[in-house]
Amino acid sequence: MSSIHILTESKRIENKGNWIYKVLTPEIEQICREESLALREHENKLHCGRIDVEARYCEIHEQKAPNECGYLIIPEILIPGRPYPIYVYLYAISTYSLNPTMGQREAAKRTRERFELKTFSHTTLGRAMKRLEKQINGNEGEQQETEIVVEAVGDEDKKFPTVEQTKDRREKVAAYLKKASAEDSSLAQEAGQPQRKPEYTHPPYIGAYIDACHNIVKYTFLNYHRLLL
Repeated sequence: MSSIHILTESKRIENKGNWIYKVLTPEIEQICREESLALREHENKLHCGRIDVEARYCEIHEQKAPNECGYLIIPEILIPGRPYPIYVYLYAISTYSLNPTMGQREAAKRTRERFELKTFSHTTLGRAMKRLEKQINGNEGEQQETEIVVEAVGDEDKKFPTVEQTKDRREKVAAYLKKASAEDSSLAQEAGQPQRKPEYTHPPYIGAYIDACHNIVKYTFLNYHRLLL
């Protein structure tokens, strides 16, 4: 059973110490009671640098038709079932796309360092890039056969796309990010300054780059009627 996605406004994870992020508000609960709607809350753990956050978002159905399509209310920071906030994926994607000679492993390494993550692999970045490409190309139902970049390790017989072979695909993704963020320069600044001291090791996430991420999510949802990744 599927549900229609509803994206909430840019509520941020607050640094209050209990590390629970709730989309469900007393106002929503009251409306559900008044309208005799069935309400179900979902949980999604997010790895946010040094801490983990339990994100709770809700799904609403008609009580008389619980098996019919409902409404899934999702915060902008979340991709359901994914272990990181959207900021992490967009940092990796923009770092890789805006640095023409960089491999996925290096982009993933910089992402781990920026957010102080224990794990974030180049294959995770590759999958995120492919999902975003599908949105850009409008080919959500088609499967792509190759990773963006997977460097060969110890086996010369295996052939993988080179940096030069992925040039056009990177440029397409980079152009989309710039357009979706309203040409926000903070994306390029984040991608080009790995020496800066990390600021995203724990909530709250604030700043120009974070605002750019929210703009990209909104743009994608409004234009494609789908989540970013």
